[in-house]
Parts: sequence; C-alpha cells; structure tokens
Amino acid sequence: MVHIRSIGVIAAAGAGLLTVSACGGHAPSKQARPAAGKQIVAKQAPRPAGPPPARRIDCARARCVALTFDDGPGPYTDRLLTTLRRGGARATFFMLGENVHNFPGVVRRMALEGHELGNHSWSHPQLTGLSDAEVRSQIQRTQRAIQQASGGVTPKLMRPPYGATNKRTGRAIGMPLILWSVDTLDWQYRDTARDARVGVKEPRSGGIVLFHDIHKPSVDAIPKVLDGLKKRGFTFVTVSELFGGRALKPGQTYTDNVPPKPSPPATPVPAAPQRPGTPARPEGTARPGIPAQPQPATPAQPGTPAQPGGSAAPSSDVAEPGAPSPGEAPEAPPVPEAPPGR
Repeated sequence: MVHIRSIGVIAAAGAGLLTVSACGGHAPSKQARPAAGKQIVAKQAPRPAGPPPARRIDCARARCVALTFDDGPGPYTDRLLTTLRRGGARATFFMLGENVHNFPGVVRRMALEGHELGNHSWSHPQLTGLSDAEVRSQIQRTQRAIQQASGGVTPKLMRPPYGATNKRTGRAIGMPLILWSVDTLDWQYRDTARDARVGVKEPRSGGIVLFHDIHKPSVDAIPKVLDGLKKRGFTFVTVSELFGGRALKPGQTYTDNVPPKPSPPATPVPAAPQRPGTPARPEGTARPGIPAQPQPATPAQPGTPAQPGGSAAPSSDVAEPGAPSPGEAPEAPPVPEAPPGR
C-alpha cells in the first residue's frame, strides 16, 4: 500500500505555472513565468536621504507653540509620529539614552520627518545630586546613542530630568537647558480627556508644552490637541524654530520665547503751579501793588561822626517811590539845640 502524505501537482501549460498545495487550503493561484534573463523587483517607496531642510518661521509674527515629549522613545512613539505627520506638526523629543537602543528605527524616523532630537540624560537621575564627571557621562553617552540611531544627528538642546539644575550642573552639562511654560502633568493623571483639555487651553504664543510619549493616554490625546490648537491659530514648531534659530547659551535655562512687555514711559512730575495772576518776582523786590516799607535811617549816635557829605550809610533795600535815587544825599535830620546852662 502506498501512503500519500502530501500531493503537489505541477502542470505547465504554455507560459503559465499552476501550483497546488495541501497546506492551508488556499485556492490555486497563477503566476506569470518571468521572461528569460529578467528579474521581478518589488517597488518600494523611496526613503529620504536625510532630515528635511530647516524651516524659516517668524514666530514674532506667527503664533507659535513647541510641543515637547520626554522620556522616550517608547512603544507608543511610532504611532505619535504618524499623528504628527498627518497633522503637519513638528515636535521636539527629549530622549533617554537607555531607551534609544530599544527603538533605533523610531529615532531615525524622527530625524527624517523633521522633528528635533534632544538629550534627556541616560537614565533620568536628578543631575544636581551627581558629580560633574557623572553628569558628563549621562550626557555624553546619550549623545552617542542618538547620533548612532538617527544617522548622525547631534542633539543641541538638553532637558534636565525633573527640571532640576543649578549653575554647577549647567556648566557640567554644557548645553542650553530647555524647561517648559506648560506642564500638562500627564505623567501624574494618565487621563486622555484631561491631557487634551490642558494641552489645548493652556498654551500661549511662544510657549513650550511638556508631554511624555511613554504614556498611552498622552499619545491618545495628541490628535485633539493638534485640532484644538489649530483652531486657536497656532503653528507647531520645534524648540530651535521657536527661538528663530538664534544661538542659545550653554548652561542657561529657557522656559519660553515670549517677548517681555515694554515698560511704560516714565511720567514727568509737573512743577507746582503758581497762584493765578501772581507773576514770579525777583528775589528782594516788592510785590506789585504793595509799597515797600520804608527803612528808617539810623540816627547818628552822639559823638559819632557823620558820613561824608552828611549822609547816612546807604541801604541795600529798594527805596519806595519818591525816595532819593542812589547817589543823592538825603536830607539830614535837624540837630537839636543844646539845653541852656550847659
């Protein structure tokens, strides 16, 4: 007896090839025989050779906002990238070095789609509690991981974990430190509806919004965030685009790019007004309409010789009308007669 475990029937008819298989129960299919000397190559969509060119967006005129995502990449980041691409939005990703190795393809996609890649340390420690050497190790290891995964992109911006930094830590990091103006607290609430509500309501022009792409509710909220902010007239930019491409200082923290309000001009203090109808008068002159009080001449003391010409010492006060002009001797008072018998 002959036992048949599987049957394959191959029949060649003209230029066709018929294959029948007993596995899976699929219907027979016909495949065209390739012409001699030719190979069939499946067409693939061309991949961009590198990141797109930098955009020029004037955020002094446009209403810009920078969406940022921390702690990734993670299992939801690839879906987030699809959402951002469909919404025409670019964002900034502050990544942990230890997570980059797990999702190198996602990091490469970030770069190719024009997102900004940032450093968020290797393992998310509080950097202010580390030595300078330990801080530099956290930064440099993450820089190398992102460069390798992205195809050569070197992050220029750094976000310290928990936003914790000081002057010493900032010098050890050696990069501009990007904080935020809106903290959605998505890591705490894990509520899609709340994340969407805060993400739409709170941002202001020139602001930086903090999300985390490692949490599913956060990623689920982004479609509504994009729609809501578009209705408010916002343009989605990376952090570097938000600052107009100007060089940011290493070790300095930045929370937004809202221009400071101009201070109001100083109000001059007016001088105290004079009484109506009272003109200012020179010092030492009499008031108009009020005659100057005459200053009586000091009579000569007995035995005191009179001034030459018989006049008394001139006075510095202004004389009243009718008084002798300067240089004219006044009349001397009469000298009383000596009493008889003396």
